[in-house]
Amino acid sequence: MDIPFSIGCVVLKIEIINEKEITPDLDLKIREGLCRSFPQYADTFIKTRYWNGILPVSSIVLTSDDGSSTVIAHAGIIKREILIDGNDRLSIFGIQNVFIQPDFRGQGLLGQLMREILKAVESGGYDCGLLFCVPELEKVYSGFSWEKISNASISAVDNEGLVSPISAANIAMYYPLRIREFPEGDVNLQGYDW
Repeated sequence: MDIPFSIGCVVLKIEIINEKEITPDLDLKIREGLCRSFPQYADTFIKTRYWNGILPVSSIVLTSDDGSSTVIAHAGIIKREILIDGNDRLSIFGIQNVFIQPDFRGQGLLGQLMREILKAVESGGYDCGLLFCVPELEKVYSGFSWEKISNASISAVDNEGLVSPISAANIAMYYPLRIREFPEGDVNLQGYDW
């Protein structure tokens, strides 16, 4: 569903798009936005928008409604089952590749993205949300009720089955849904982080 709104003189529309419906043109526009927003990772995003090969199930895409359909903001939603202490399973949604074009930052678009993400996942039966970010963004995400995970050891699993801790450069945050507190213990992401 398209939801039009405006910021200043620019009319924008926001859509929740199933991954199978992402056209090659839209994929390219999202990758261009990722390259502009994360120039340090442009070598990756020029080829793919799948961080660590993780395919989102859907994307929240905010585009200009001026005929150019420029991608102004984006967030990918992934679905994963993770293990706690090797036994307990949690169904989580994750968000990846969140960006807002530099010229549009500071205008409340992250709030719009977050509201749309929660609409998209509310009927998915998830226990919680999970994201990874640099420490500088902890305050930003905590403003949207994401909470830092400090009582768990989190490991990713590569394609060969090697288990290793996630990068110390990132912090993990969760969004409470069916569970109110993130469980203590060893967390196995059962794949790469996103």
